[in-house]
Amino acid sequence: MPGQAAKAGYDRPVPDPHARPPADAEWIDTAEALHALLERLRAAPRFAIDTESNSMHAYRERICLVQVSLPGLDALVDPLAVGIEPLGELLAEPSITKVMHGADYDILCFKRQYGFRFAGLFDTMIAARLLGWPGHGLGAILREHYGFAANKKMQRFDWAQRPLPAHAIDYARYDTHFLLELADQQQQALHERGRDDEMQHACLRQTQVEPRPSKAEQLGPWRMKGSRELPPAGRGVLRALYELREALAEELDVPVFRVMADAVLMSLAQHPPRDGAELGRIKGLHPRLRGRGQARLWAAIVAGRDGEPPVPPPLARKLTREQNERFDALRSWRKDAAAERELDPDLVLGKDALLTVALADPRDEAQLRATEALDEWELARYGAGVLGALRRASGS
Repeated sequence: MPGQAAKAGYDRPVPDPHARPPADAEWIDTAEALHALLERLRAAPRFAIDTESNSMHAYRERICLVQVSLPGLDALVDPLAVGIEPLGELLAEPSITKVMHGADYDILCFKRQYGFRFAGLFDTMIAARLLGWPGHGLGAILREHYGFAANKKMQRFDWAQRPLPAHAIDYARYDTHFLLELADQQQQALHERGRDDEMQHACLRQTQVEPRPSKAEQLGPWRMKGSRELPPAGRGVLRALYELREALAEELDVPVFRVMADAVLMSLAQHPPRDGAELGRIKGLHPRLRGRGQARLWAAIVAGRDGEPPVPPPLARKLTREQNERFDALRSWRKDAAAERELDPDLVLGKDALLTVALADPRDEAQLRATEALDEWELARYGAGVLGALRRASGS
């Protein structure tokens, strides 16, 4: 793998000849090479970084590639070959700026897998939104500003495969190659528009995202449409097959949909097969659930059908009329505040913050602070507006 060349990965010539990489990307797959790279990063005021994961190809996604760029250097670190734990110290160092694009997913991946902390972020997607650019995605920005067209087919690529083909290396390195120059342009534009403070705060918020179970993970089989309307035996089959699918997907290290799609699972729960022969005619099952593996599938169906039927967890409580009115009033205020600043509404306050405030119904600044929905910067800038919206909603 070392020494693989990264060719020009664009569909048309880059207008600026200086935008072309000066040399091939460095492939980092040994502790010695990683140490040398980290020393270069530690001596730099900033570096660009991105990741590629295999969420579409594994039971639990993992980071399969880390791309890093400095002026004159594009490096690709292989975390499947070398432990990247030493990188965590640099990511948490506030004096070194980490330039990323749409960093929330990458930060969550780093935190889930390695427990890394982050400081000193400059997110070029946030900057593009604060500047009102029409395209926020990296592909659109690179096409508009650098004449570079990325290969969209790579979005479903399996980054765990080795060796990586040349076109995958091309795609990966260009995720960070332009970011430092892009950040320079954006930083100047943000300063000219008086948005340095908003950029700093939004990036700080981005570093504070934390992994948490998705709604689908929390609800398990009961997230599927029609699951709560199943008869008792059907609910038992649904849960048993859901647990079997999770176990087999983990054994095979594949996404659950490659074992059995939701539609197939629900169909089996709604109309359980009466015998093994009928089960053998079911389509859409992983090969490990056929042949000798069919006995495991049939045992799960029988156990679910004949066992104690499970009771689905209660649905989330709906908002009361008063809570809905407060939430609507806060969203209306946020829309006006965003329009005044020429921002997208979520760059003022997030939906979760509005919902927390609507439920708590604080009456003064001390109570609003106690909700912890707004940080000190947001309280200073938006606290009065939030409380005013709540007062209008209550008619006081």
